Amino acid sequence: MRNILIAAAAFALTACSPPVGSVPAVLETPPVSQADDAADDPAIWVANDDPARSVVIATQKKGGLYIYDLDGAIVQDLPGGEPNNVDIREGFAWADGAAPIVGASDRSDNTIVLWRFDPETRQLDPAPRARIATGFVEVYGFCLGRIGGDYIAIVTDRDSGDVGVWRIVQGGDGALAGERIGAYSLGSIAEGCVVDDDNGAYYVAQELEGIWRVDADDAAGAGRRLIDRVGRGGNLVADVEGLALWRGEDGGGYLIASVQGASRYAVYDRGGDNAYRGAFRIGPSADGRVDGVQGTDGIDVVSTPLPGYPRGLFVAQDDENTDPPELQNFKYVSWAEVETLLGLR
Repeated sequence: MRNILIAAAAFALTACSPPVGSVPAVLETPPVSQADDAADDPAIWVANDDPARSVVIATQKKGGLYIYDLDGAIVQDLPGGEPNNVDIREGFAWADGAAPIVGASDRSDNTIVLWRFDPETRQLDPAPRARIATGFVEVYGFCLGRIGGDYIAIVTDRDSGDVGVWRIVQGGDGALAGERIGAYSLGSIAEGCVVDDDNGAYYVAQELEGIWRVDADDAAGAGRRLIDRVGRGGNLVADVEGLALWRGEDGGGYLIASVQGASRYAVYDRGGDNAYRGAFRIGPSADGRVDGVQGTDGIDVVSTPLPGYPRGLFVAQDDENTDPPELQNFKYVSWAEVETLLGLR
């Protein structure tokens, strides 16, 4: 079904849409270890004391997580479960010391899985610290946020489009649990999501409909706003997948969406009415050693300057790793190239 949607969307775009410019890939990670649809979603951790130590945490949804350094080399290969989407937040008050918290949606048992990330080793503790039951038929999308003093996890159900919001709570013994604080349904398949901590909101991609903005305190999602739609005068085509935020100062910056059906990425203002700013594709690297990207699922981006990425790093899953033909992987892009292409600065 997904391949049919991608082919139909590509034909429609070729027939009636203006061309979309490309930015070059900088490098790529090694291919994942499983064939077919295996790689999915990345999350970037920035090492503030030494940005060169920053890493990318990514899901291999047929069996585990990878951690890559800024050169794309594997730092950790952690097997286990069927993690689909992954996210990270800093400063969680673990019983054994503050450290980043990493979470993922695990389709093997339909839970939210939480790990402690060790900034010194740049690895996840091998054993998860918690598995929070969702009650969903098939967990799918996932994102973490920090709203005020609360850490929240947002999960979607694959086919129903149900959305659940959990507050992560820690008992006196250090054990983690999830308190469900929000629940509603979008009515059809939804996956990608991202939390805008500073602005107290989050975004969810309903794959065949568009992108929703929801206030974090809106438990029933009643006030959600569709910021862009698939077809019908919108800038999107089916299906809409990963979402990410390039966080600027004072709540500014950009929301980026993976438009999988067109192998491109839509960019919106982070603030105001989320005005559409244009779209881009990812082409081959300047030296031709890295191929371009097709059919992306998950994405992430940071605005912190990193070595080789003066305006931040953008990471995208590559559904068709074609030159040479290999299993799926992840591509790195300099956000400065996107800013130049779309005139964002």
